[in-house]
Amino acid sequence: MKKIGKKDDIFQFFKEAIKSNKHKDYVITDDLEVLELAYKFKLEITYLLITYDVEYQDKTQKLLLELQSVAKETFEIPFQTYQQLQLKDNHAGILAAIRLPLWQLEDLKDFIVVLDHLEIPGNIGTIYRTLDACGASGVILVNPITKQHNVKLTSAARGTNLIIPTVSLTYPEALQFLLDQNYTIYLGEPNLGLDYQNYEYRGKIAIVVGNERFGIEPDWYNHAHKKVFIPMKGNNNSLNVSIAASILVYEAAMKRHFHKN
Repeated sequence: MKKIGKKDDIFQFFKEAIKSNKHKDYVITDDLEVLELAYKFKLEITYLLITYDVEYQDKTQKLLLELQSVAKETFEIPFQTYQQLQLKDNHAGILAAIRLPLWQLEDLKDFIVVLDHLEIPGNIGTIYRTLDACGASGVILVNPITKQHNVKLTSAARGTNLIIPTVSLTYPEALQFLLDQNYTIYLGEPNLGLDYQNYEYRGKIAIVVGNERFGIEPDWYNHAHKKVFIPMKGNNNSLNVSIAASILVYEAAMKRHFHKN
């Protein structure tokens, strides 16, 4: 195992990947839950950084050995140097560069969510966690402002953004794909259409939620898509996009499970 310092190329790689968009094919994480998912789902761990100035618990030591067995390259770094890269205060002294899986449109299957121009990493990550929990089969990122490799997105998603099939498309590409593949499209928005509980969500479906400030692309409304809203009892006319998406997706998941059985 090679020892490195802050002048080495690998240190610079991690620093650039964390602070810029220079290495878009990689997710950087020191979150043990994300690392466990990466090992479980056999994701490519290209680089592993370890600092032995940390005392590992038995469970963490076991994970570390598993990660070392599959990582393409492992490096040791002094604790003080590691601190310049750490993402979490309660880190375990393990930092990994995980290559983002390359998904294709045919991987998306029949229950997908379209995130239209979303920009807040925490919102996107929370939606991914919900999709993982309810068994959604894929995500289309339409003209995403925050990219899938964003470290804050990965943290909020607890790594589920690495295991749910995801493709990034322009709006015309996304629309054409959904129409060509005969998806029923549900536009999540504040007022139009039917109460979300009134739909059955059968067959191939795509639920669309939009930008935190501006909503969904206006051209969605120029097509014969279904519109769905969440009733509001108070003075506010909308929910946080991650909460709204969670409500819609769970309703769809429960209805689909009911019809299947």
